[in-house]
Amino acid sequence: MRNSQSKNLKNVPKKKLGAQQLRRADPKFQKTTADILSLLNENRETASFPAASKTLEKHLSIVTSVTVGESINFSQVLSAIQGYDYEVVIPEEVINIEDGPKKLMVLSNGTLVGWNLSEDEIVSTYVPLLGNSIESKYNLFESEELDWIELKTLPENPSYKGNSYLHGEIMVIQGSTIEKRLLDMAAFAVGISRSTRLSVLEDQLEEHLALTKQNSEVLAMGTRITTSEHEFLQLAGRLFLLRGKLNLYSELIDTPDLYWTEPALEKIYESVSKILDINSRIAILNRKLDYATEEQRAFLSVLNERKSARLEWIIIWLIMVEVCFETFHFYERYLDKKESEADK
Repeated sequence: MRNSQSKNLKNVPKKKLGAQQLRRADPKFQKTTADILSLLNENRETASFPAASKTLEKHLSIVTSVTVGESINFSQVLSAIQGYDYEVVIPEEVINIEDGPKKLMVLSNGTLVGWNLSEDEIVSTYVPLLGNSIESKYNLFESEELDWIELKTLPENPSYKGNSYLHGEIMVIQGSTIEKRLLDMAAFAVGISRSTRLSVLEDQLEEHLALTKQNSEVLAMGTRITTSEHEFLQLAGRLFLLRGKLNLYSELIDTPDLYWTEPALEKIYESVSKILDINSRIAILNRKLDYATEEQRAFLSVLNERKSARLEWIIIWLIMVEVCFETFHFYERYLDKKESEADK
């Protein structure tokens, strides 16, 4: 179940129920791969029983996605993390920073994804570290949390042919090499970031609708709209920019080019998108944008009619002034004519 939160820099994040209910009880508790697979199978077969989840939660870790800005400059990131153990997983897209058992994946799309890291840790430790590399930094951060488990050793007949996969809402990372597992984690990270980036746009649209709601209420009451033309144009510009961010300026509605040539990674990316309802959320957001666009057109139409009416009155007054001048000139000519006739 999706868990998206707005995070203010100065506020403690409000935790929501959902995938976090399946949280590890002991971070240091480890078992063999065979035991973990047994628990996963048990959980699959008895998912309706709470006891299965309580057993599984001991083996789970947290993965947190936090979208902090429009984009992240990788050149500045590499300068900021000198002295850290890091690796460029996908050039120009994903950098992984190792911190003991914790990993932070820095995504060029403006998102930080922490493995074994909470939202508080990411915001308090890594956001200040990256500093100026975060471009167009948001005042409010969007976050998403899921659970994951890593199988470092594969059995003879591994599930899903040894590829990483989603077990319900739990990411299962497995692979024969560290490099493969890291690449799979990057695919999961990019997939989760899609949700938090979408949450940013959803919140921005809600803010826009809140601003225009008052105008709708004014129209419904039949009173005059006080919003100026300049303000209407600003709102229209923000709306077009929002639609562009969703459909044109990002890969939110498309599969990244890398995954077209990597079927296993594409499957991971799409499975995360499915569990987080990305496609349906995009469709709903586009429908809301259609409504907001029509609403904006209606407001501009009312404004143009008001402007046209004002221009019509200006023209009428100008005509009246011209008539008055012509009447005065006619009267002057009439007086001049009478005087000349009197002189004769």
